Amino acid sequence: MAFALFGFAVANPATAATTLEYNSAPTSEFTYGSGNDYSPANAAVLTSDNVELALRFHQTFTAAPASDSSGVYSFALGTDPLSFDWSILGDTSSALISMTNLLTGTSTSYDPFFFGNDNATNGSGAAQNSFRLNWAGIGYDPDVNNTYSVNLTSGSNSLTTYAKLGTGAVTTAAVPEPSTWAMMLLGFGFVGGAMRSAKRQQKLGVSYA
Repeated sequence: MAFALFGFAVANPATAATTLEYNSAPTSEFTYGSGNDYSPANAAVLTSDNVELALRFHQTFTAAPASDSSGVYSFALGTDPLSFDWSILGDTSSALISMTNLLTGTSTSYDPFFFGNDNATNGSGAAQNSFRLNWAGIGYDPDVNNTYSVNLTSGSNSLTTYAKLGTGAVTTAAVPEPSTWAMMLLGFGFVGGAMRSAKRQQKLGVSYA
């Protein structure tokens, strides 16, 4: 499924539109290391005029499942380890990878091109590699319903995918304490009384006009 995010063909014919396609494959496939060229690739692929970004989640050493139309990959509780693969083809002058635990808000980022980090380059010229969420220090727990996001940026281009464990990061509104309920009901009573009083005063005012 492909989406045209934006384009400037009318204003500037030389600038191509940016498209986002889910459950697709990067131009060079995932060919870093060994055993990563799963088929189908099931990656989110962002294509612009000067760069191609790709991301996907999967259980380590296992083919990636298909995501939904928002780039959310679903996994059963207990899935461990959980990895994401990334790919940048084109502009590799700067990049940043950010990982976030949506339940706690804990996040961390790193430059994949910094010396010593995962910046392996395959034969096509695309920079690619993989990383495990339990290495990130963001509190990955395979036995807790939660959602984790990974964002890949290169220059002005940005791509995000999500890994949902179980039912995902679900938060519910807090249930008021009994004393809070009493205060709320008392407040509603005062408001209702004031409204009824105002109506009576309005009727009296009209009757005596």
